[in-house]
Amino acid sequence: MRHEQRRAQEHDEPPSPQRLLVADAQTSLVHRRGYGTRVRRASFVLLAVLLAAGCGGGGGGKPLTRDEYATKADGICAKYTQQTKALANPKSLSDLADVADKTLPILDHAITDLRKLKPPADEQSTVDQWLAQVENLKGDLTTIRDKAKSNDIKGVQAVVPQATQHNQQSNQLAAQLGMKVCNKN
Repeated sequence: MRHEQRRAQEHDEPPSPQRLLVADAQTSLVHRRGYGTRVRRASFVLLAVLLAAGCGGGGGGKPLTRDEYATKADGICAKYTQQTKALANPKSLSDLADVADKTLPILDHAITDLRKLKPPADEQSTVDQWLAQVENLKGDLTTIRDKAKSNDIKGVQAVVPQATQHNQQSNQLAAQLGMKVCNKN
């Protein structure tokens, strides 16, 4: 174990997923196979939420064309992607909760900006569906944060499949809307 920790530190690698320190009242080691993978998967979903939902910006009185809408949304997605890349990669449930706390305001700003865009009338239904998926992702992120704060790995794991599905649906809708950045995770 010590050899693995020393090697991980020397090579700037994360600790072994079988033994990951979780900050809690007892500061105990978690001895669960695949724990690190599950935290990384949850953090992937968390970052995917931002990539899928971080689009929008710039309103106006008249509706945008399909290409204008997609271009503006993609430009804003790139901006929010930069912000999320600056966040640390969580290595524990405590880290995951912290990253989620920092991510939620970014997501709120993204949703606000997204709602300022005025899509073409014939795309409004798809945009409404997309926004609904973005809101679902925000709810998933909030639940992931709350479960992580409670040190509830099973609770986090239970949200991941649902969040993954919402993310996939959001990406599909973004692609239907002609986006090339917002539909990637």
